Amino acid sequence: MASRCRRRDRVALALALPWVALLTAAPPTAHAEEVPVCNVRLVTGVPYSAIGTSQTTVTLPDGSRIVRQNLIRQWRDSDGRTRSEISLSTIGGSSSGAPPVEVNSTVTVIDDPAARERYVLQPGGKVAVTMPIVPCRPASEPDLTVGPPRPANLPIKVSPPVKLGERKLDGETVAGRRIEGTIPAGTIGNSKPLQMSAEQWYGKDLQVVVEATYQDPRTGETRYKLSDIDRAEPDAKLFKVPDNYERRPSAAGPAPGSRPPRR
Repeated sequence: MASRCRRRDRVALALALPWVALLTAAPPTAHAEEVPVCNVRLVTGVPYSAIGTSQTTVTLPDGSRIVRQNLIRQWRDSDGRTRSEISLSTIGGSSSGAPPVEVNSTVTVIDDPAARERYVLQPGGKVAVTMPIVPCRPASEPDLTVGPPRPANLPIKVSPPVKLGERKLDGETVAGRRIEGTIPAGTIGNSKPLQMSAEQWYGKDLQVVVEATYQDPRTGETRYKLSDIDRAEPDAKLFKVPDNYERRPSAAGPAPGSRPPRR
């Protein structure tokens, strides 16, 4: 099964953060030589709720730093349905030269493996954008989605994953892996090779990433941590689209090779 659970090439932070893929407009595509069979990991019988915090630090040439923190509240029930409420902190500004203003927004995403659909809720218009998903059960050797950004068509050199052993983290037994990548000099106008790394600690029982660190000279350093883990069964209402929401299919359509949702 592991060979059938392929991931798409990710760009910049989209690979760095385990949950940013939820914000994409369409299900994952594959490498040119691969056909996607599944694009969502299905974990049943292990309900939980938690808060994930991601902090990205970019150091500027003058030594000053830009720090941004994003928050994600997440739930999973015993049937494998998931809900993620992603609070994003961004910088906005006008072309007139006005000082930048911090802008906060929240995106809510619900994955329903039984319906084979993902719902992206838009509260302003009371719309639930739907797109197909193809769930797959995690392999015994879990795919940790560890890796530096792999932009399409770049001859990036990626090292084999290095196992870091196991340790206890907030009561969870976690297994660590690290992978490094290099974009050779001259590939994107860079005078020297660009070195990137990704390290993730995966909860063996919880079957999610509990802690991670990503380093990329293009996007800075990102640290991710899961906290406030509650193993109780979440309220079933969290995984349903509100009755007053209109369901609209994604304009992007299904990914090549994916199967239509089963009813």
